[in-house]
Amino acid sequence: MKMLKAKLQRMSIIQKSILLMGVGLILGIISANMFRSFYYDKLVDSHNIIFNDIVRENIDYKSLFLYILGKNFREFAAFCLLSVTILGIPYIIFKIIAFGFTTGFFISVVAIQYGFKGILLILVYQFPHGIIYLPIIIVCIHRGYNLSKSIYYDTRDYMGTIHRQLKSYLILCFFLAVLLLIGSFLEAYVGAFLLKKILGLIILAINFLS
Repeated sequence: MKMLKAKLQRMSIIQKSILLMGVGLILGIISANMFRSFYYDKLVDSHNIIFNDIVRENIDYKSLFLYILGKNFREFAAFCLLSVTILGIPYIIFKIIAFGFTTGFFISVVAIQYGFKGILLILVYQFPHGIIYLPIIIVCIHRGYNLSKSIYYDTRDYMGTIHRQLKSYLILCFFLAVLLLIGSFLEAYVGAFLLKKILGLIILAINFLS
């Protein structure tokens, strides 16, 4: 136990994040398969309706962009604010595990329903905006963890530490907010367009084979 604790202490925050996400991912995959009988049929019917609607209907790109932007910025603002509080590190741990769990669950469900086509759907679902989001997530975790640790675990001068780091933290938040804006735009316009096309091909292939 002491050896395990020592190894965990020597790990960087990124390594710890990958470990936590891996735990969440495994739990998500196990849950998706264990409770499949409770949700699968309803979820398949729901997916079929939603996916067919996406393919048939015209996408309101502006409304979709505003929705994605609002959702992303609410998450980002909550992360930035909580990183300055005593809840920063517990919140970061929770978000990493929750992200891993939902990712594992989603991948399992889509793979069960669509097989290899589902893997293609997942890749398209995360492209191209994932290229922007991934560095944002890594920087947020690294900076948020170190900020919260330096304020509440490395010193007793809470307000003094916040004051000394506030300027650089706000500059970083502004830079990340600009990247988040770009990522939201790509997700709404480019990502949605690609998803619509791939879904159309998948539905066409399913109908052809059935």
